[in-house]
Amino acid sequence: MPSLKHRQPLISRLILLALLLLAVPLARADGFSAELDRNRIGANETLTLHLSAEGQSADDPDLSPLSKDFEVLGQSSGSRVNIVNGAMSQTREWTLELAPRRTGTLEVPPLTQGGRQSKALKVEVVPADQANAGQAPKPIFVDTQIEAAKPYVQQPFIYRVRVLFREQPRRAVLGDPAVEGATLERQGDDKNYTEEVDGQRYSVVERRYRVVAQRSGALTIGGPRLEALMPDARAARRSPFADFGDFGPGFPNLLDQTAGRRVIERGPDRTIQIRPQPDIGAAAWLPAESVQLSDEWTPTPPRWRVGEPVTRTLAITARGTSAAQLPTLDPGTPAGAKVYPEPPKLEDVPGPTLTALKTLKLALVPTRAGALTLPEIRLDWWDTTTDQARVAVIPARTVQVAPGDNAVAEPPRPATTAPTAAPVPEPAAPQGDAAATETKTAAGSGLIAGLQAHAPWSWLALFFALAWLLTLAWAVRRQTGARASSPKAAARQVESIRAARTQARQACSAGDLRAARTALLAWGQARWPQHPPGGLGELGERLGPAAGGLLEAIDRAIYAPAGQDWDGTAAWQVLEPALLAQERTDASAGTDPLPNLYPGS
Repeated sequence: MPSLKHRQPLISRLILLALLLLAVPLARADGFSAELDRNRIGANETLTLHLSAEGQSADDPDLSPLSKDFEVLGQSSGSRVNIVNGAMSQTREWTLELAPRRTGTLEVPPLTQGGRQSKALKVEVVPADQANAGQAPKPIFVDTQIEAAKPYVQQPFIYRVRVLFREQPRRAVLGDPAVEGATLERQGDDKNYTEEVDGQRYSVVERRYRVVAQRSGALTIGGPRLEALMPDARAARRSPFADFGDFGPGFPNLLDQTAGRRVIERGPDRTIQIRPQPDIGAAAWLPAESVQLSDEWTPTPPRWRVGEPVTRTLAITARGTSAAQLPTLDPGTPAGAKVYPEPPKLEDVPGPTLTALKTLKLALVPTRAGALTLPEIRLDWWDTTTDQARVAVIPARTVQVAPGDNAVAEPPRPATTAPTAAPVPEPAAPQGDAAATETKTAAGSGLIAGLQAHAPWSWLALFFALAWLLTLAWAVRRQTGARASSPKAAARQVESIRAARTQARQACSAGDLRAARTALLAWGQARWPQHPPGGLGELGERLGPAAGGLLEAIDRAIYAPAGQDWDGTAAWQVLEPALLAQERTDASAGTDPLPNLYPGS
C-alpha cells in the first residue's frame, strides 16, 4: 500500500485538474457580448439587438449611447441557467428593438454592463425604396394627399392620410401629422376600402383632417408615423414590447405578437403655398366656394298684426369653409317693431365636401299699425373659385301691419259725489206713464237722500256694487263671444291646414326643397298652433317613422352639394297619407286646438 508521501503528488495533480475545469465557466462569466439580427435594413424597418452577460451580475447595461443614431422602441430581459458536466452557469439576456434615426452606415457603440464592455457593431441603413428594389411590393406604407391647390389664409382644406397594406398587420398605431402655423382637426371616422396600386390589390384605411392656415406663405405638413407589427417567421425569438394602440377598424387586435417584425413607416411631407388675404377694405374676410343667404317665416305666410310675434329664421349656407368662419348676421331693428334674437346655431354638415351652416332665429313684434320696412341684409364673401369679391343679399321688404284686436274698452266709472238736489215744485197729480216716471224719480230721490244720510260708506258700497256688476257683465259677454267665435276659429284652422298642404304638394311636385320644407313647417304650425314643431325632425316624430325618414332626407338634401337630384313626387306619395291621417284625427276629435295636458292618459 502506497504511503501518504507517495500519494501527495497525486492529490496535488487532482486538485490542479479540478481548478482547471472550473476555470472554463469562470472565464465565460466575465463575457458580455452584443449581436444584431441583420447588418442591412431599410429606413422603414427595425432591427433587433441581443445582449448577453455571463455570471450573476444584477446590473443592467447602459443603453444611453444608442440614442444618438437609434430609437429604442422596446426591450425585454430574462435569465437562464446552464448545467454542463455538473458545472452550473447563469446567463442574463436583453433583447432590444431599434429603429434607425437616419440612413447611412450606423454604429451600435460599445455598451457597458457591470464593468464589462461589448464590441461595436456596424449596420447599413438604406432608403426604403432601395431596400425594396427588386423585391416584392411593400406590404404596408403610408400616403398623404392635400385636396387644395393654393388655398387662402384662413380657408379650410382637407388633408388625407391613407395606410395601404397587402399583409394584414397584427397590430398598428398611426400618429398625427405635424404642422406649425395652422390648426389641424380630425374629421369623421376612418374609412375602409380597397385600391389597386401598381397592379397589386391593397386594403386602405383613410383618415381625414381639416387644416386652416393662420398665415400666408409655405406651409409644410409633416407626414404621420406608422408603427406596425407584421407577420415574420424570422422573428419567432422576439418578445412582445410596447403595447401599441389600435389604429382603427381596419386592423385586428391580436394577442399573439410573438411571431412578427416591427415596421416603421412615415408618410411623405407635403408643402403647400398659402395665399395672403386680398385687399377687400373693411369687409369681413370669408373665403368660400359658394355662400347663400335665405330666410323662412313662421307662420307661413306671416301674419302681421300689432302685438303678435312673427318668427324669422335667417340661414347662411357655405361650401368650402367651416361653421366657425361664418360671421353673425345683423338683421337690423326696423322702426315700428321690437326684435328678440336667439343665440345663433353652428353646424358643419357631414359629407365629402366642407359645408357649413349657421342659423339665426329671431322674433319680430310690431308695435304700430301701417307700413313696416325690414332692412336689407348683406354678407360680403370671397369666391375662391373665381378669385372675386361677392355679396350675398336678402333684399329689403315692406309689409303692412294690421291693428291689434286685443284692446278692451275701459268700463265707465261711477260718480263719487252725489249731485245737489234742486227744489222740485209740487206737481199736479200724474196720469198714466207720467205717473210711473214720477214714481221712479221719487224713488231715486229717496235713495239719494238715504245715501246722503249715511255718507261716505253708502257711496263706497254703491261704487263696489256697480263695479262688480260691470265686471260680471263683461265676463258673460266675453264668454258668449268666445263660444260664438269658436266654430269660426276651427274653420280658419282647417283652412290654414289645407292651404299649407296644397303648398307642400306643389313644392314637392316642382322639386323645390326649401319651399317644401317651409310649407311642411307651416302645416305643422297650423296643425299644432299651441306647440308647433321646431323643425322637420320634430315634425317627423309626430308623423311616424316612414315620413320621418323622408323629412330628415329633405334636411340633408337642402345642405348637400349642388347637382344632386331630389324626387319630390315620390316623397309626396309618402308624406300626403301621413298628413291626411293627422287631419282626419283632428276631424274625429272635434278639432280641438289645445294640446292634451296629460299625454298618454
